Amino acid sequence: MLPLNSSLITDFNPSSHISESFRSLRTYIRQLGLLHKDGGQVLLFTSAERGEGKTTILSNLAVSFVQDGKKVAVVDCNLRNPGLHTVFGVDGGEGLAAYLDGLKEADEIPVPGKLDNLTVIPAGHAPVSPPDLLGSDKMAALLKVLKDSHDLILVDSPPAVAYSDARILAPQADGVILVAKYGRTKRDSLRKVKVLLEQTGSNILGITMNQSK
Repeated sequence: MLPLNSSLITDFNPSSHISESFRSLRTYIRQLGLLHKDGGQVLLFTSAERGEGKTTILSNLAVSFVQDGKKVAVVDCNLRNPGLHTVFGVDGGEGLAAYLDGLKEADEIPVPGKLDNLTVIPAGHAPVSPPDLLGSDKMAALLKVLKDSHDLILVDSPPAVAYSDARILAPQADGVILVAKYGRTKRDSLRKVKVLLEQTGSNILGITMNQSK
């Protein structure tokens, strides 16, 4: 088994101030009352543009919730530029794409990772247009299976301005978290992605700032 990526600071340095920031984000999500509802809750992570750190934010938050005793699934729906398999040190060759294309069953795509109570579903390789796969009944069925067996499902997705993937997934989520990067993300870009997601009827929970001072 490959080691976890060094970007998972909540795992290898849980006493750091950065890890404390993720615990604060965890507390914020808990205070929203989502985890008090029946069944697991699906949170979608997206950003306006590439390189704003949503995969890192999602991954560390997942570890933080596992440390808090929750059963968590992370699903890489970024079929264009997947990254969760690298962060968690797992095989990314098959996964979500194989399931959505009818090559695998839902119980065949999670891969074993290092952390107990954490289910990792890598993106795999998409043979067709990602929006066609992500908007299918099979995607909705997978999320239902995960909600029946996990407290929290964290979904990674491509940037929402350039691609429609996140906008297709958002109505299937219980909430959306936008990730912005300090000193890089433009306000106009955030406004645009907010409008695009609101048009889908999404429940935007808030914006988390990456690498803020």
